[in-house]
Amino acid sequence: MNRKLKVVHIISGLGIGGAQTLLLDIALHLLQRTDIDLSVITIDSGEYIEIYRKAGINTIDLAERGLVNPKIYFKLKKVLRELKPDLVHTHLHKADFYGRLAAKSIGIKNILSTCHNYSTKHSGADINKLSVFDRIDNFVAKYTGSKLIAISDIVKKYLTNRSANFSSVTEIIYNGVDVERRLIPKLSGDQILKLRSELGFSFDDIIILLMGRLDVQKGHLFFLNAVKDLLRTSSHLKVLILGEGSLRHSILQLIEFEGLSKNVVLAGFHPDSEPYTEIADIVAVPSHWEAFGLAAVEGMIKGKIVLASDVGGLAEIITDNKDGFLFRNNDKSDLLLKLNTIMRNYPNLDHIKSAAINTVKERFDIKKTAGKYYEYYIRSSSGIN
Repeated sequence: MNRKLKVVHIISGLGIGGAQTLLLDIALHLLQRTDIDLSVITIDSGEYIEIYRKAGINTIDLAERGLVNPKIYFKLKKVLRELKPDLVHTHLHKADFYGRLAAKSIGIKNILSTCHNYSTKHSGADINKLSVFDRIDNFVAKYTGSKLIAISDIVKKYLTNRSANFSSVTEIIYNGVDVERRLIPKLSGDQILKLRSELGFSFDDIIILLMGRLDVQKGHLFFLNAVKDLLRTSSHLKVLILGEGSLRHSILQLIEFEGLSKNVVLAGFHPDSEPYTEIADIVAVPSHWEAFGLAAVEGMIKGKIVLASDVGGLAEIITDNKDGFLFRNNDKSDLLLKLNTIMRNYPNLDHIKSAAINTVKERFDIKKTAGKYYEYYIRSSSGIN
């Protein structure tokens, strides 16, 4: 190409979430290329906005809230006219809706959307049910001629169930993590002991880490209710919860009601979760639905035993008893069976840890993910797609 390919990402907000983390990692890798000019527009602000800007990413904040807000559309049109992108890439529902329409209205032909979940509802996920939001999204995607990226096979099935026409315009590109960076420990042995102590844990404690938004999807309440009796009888078994969200008060109430304050630590949100992963022994991902499962991959690359529900993308990432452990979704008995198996055999699970690291290296390296997006951009701009 004789000039840089101008790519503009539009995301609904830069709050805490897997989509925001993925976009950051992809942007950082694409910025290393000399033939890409990349900008990010966030409709709303969020905790990650300064992280993006400090990383050298041109980040424009529209500072607009609300689902029905015409100002979003007109602000996007204005910014897109100024940036003159060759390709617009949207993330999350609000950005998909307003971003696609704004891009089409000013004549941008290359419009791409990454689908980060397989539910437009907060109460659950069923790839065979079509919601009102799904129908609206179908219309907008077809009207704007948008291409689609699914972050897992389950997401592609969700999209093609919504419309058979999406099969030919949808490509699967798995999420990833920075393997090279994450393989380097952040903490020394002494620092691990220090952080454990600061959180109220001892050297002998077995720490189960849960990372992610505190909401129904992530299964925190289900997990604590499942393991509460085990926590009472196993003095060295502890749970560390990292994240913030709407269920924080409910989780605190459960901890107090069940008398688990000595066993469960709610540590809040930390933008850098790596040190907390390193002090943990087990990473639990008890999600009730999950399009991918970034927390599982982050645990696996650190050589941790990952225990996850067998839903969505998690079942695509983990092979049970090979590179992690899966339990049946919403099945407390099966969760406890797998957890007890892990604890009983923990000294002999090094082969699981090694296999987990190899799985991430081979399938979920962000360099490969960013490379696939780059190739997609080039194909799209060349009219091959």
